[in-house]
Amino acid sequence: MKSFHTFGRVALILAVCLVYTPSARAQEASADETVLYQTWFGANSQGMQDKALEAAQAYLEKFPKGQYAAYLKNWLLGPKLQAFNAALQAKNTDEMIKVGRDILKADPENLSIHYGIAFNLRRLELAASPANFAHAKEAIEFSNSALKLIEAGKVIEGGKFNKDASTAILYQIQALVAVDAKNNEEGIALYTKSSASDPGNVGVVAYNLLALASLHKAPYDAAVGVYRAFPEADRQAATSPEVKAALDAVYAKADPLIDAWGRFVALTRARNVAAETREQVLGSLKTVYGTRYAGDVTGLEPLLTKLQAEYAPKP
Repeated sequence: MKSFHTFGRVALILAVCLVYTPSARAQEASADETVLYQTWFGANSQGMQDKALEAAQAYLEKFPKGQYAAYLKNWLLGPKLQAFNAALQAKNTDEMIKVGRDILKADPENLSIHYGIAFNLRRLELAASPANFAHAKEAIEFSNSALKLIEAGKVIEGGKFNKDASTAILYQIQALVAVDAKNNEEGIALYTKSSASDPGNVGVVAYNLLALASLHKAPYDAAVGVYRAFPEADRQAATSPEVKAALDAVYAKADPLIDAWGRFVALTRARNVAAETREQVLGSLKTVYGTRYAGDVTGLEPLLTKLQAEYAPKP
């Protein structure tokens, strides 16, 4: 009987502990959280930035989802964001990347930083004149991480975020890097993917079409060179298998070039932009089209009209 009462008292003590311990711990955690926040608040109010920084970091480490966590995270990032913007203003891409990485240590899913680094590497280096690919590796790293975050549903807070336009730019960045590395087939695929991501984006699509044309132009010129190396008499007769194969190669290389230039002309006509560049491209297009169709260019305008309908603004 005594043992039963002893067991009963132990069980009652355990029950009390099980019921009240979590609450006690919650109160203790809440008290610790408040103390750390007040420590930060007091230090920050008195301009003791080192102590405030230490308190904020301690708070976030111990209470990453606490009631003051978001506020303190933004406070911590404030000076770093200012440093990031200062690096951009100074066009210092090394510093931009360094500060950006520091920010991402505290806020790893900050799409604004992932996208901002990739976009500004494009603006300041990859698509500059002359182009600079010193940070090609970082351009791929941050364009990939930005794409993953966008696919996961992340957005850039505090402004108008266009998922399609951002995605198109990121694939364009990867295309630029691929082409610089002589991976032309990959570059063609990425430029095409960029345009497909935001087909209504005239600036991006026009840029991509000219880039595609540039990639198709070199193999076309090479094929023409091989064909023209044959004596004119052989070319006129066009009877030998070698001449026929060379001419077929010219036609095969002309088709994607005609498509890219034709689409650029059609797009810029439909949207009434880039008139000067369009006229230059049209002149080159007529030459290649004439080569492809034995001097007959009568089919070119109907082709352009058909393509232009694809790019007409949607009502």
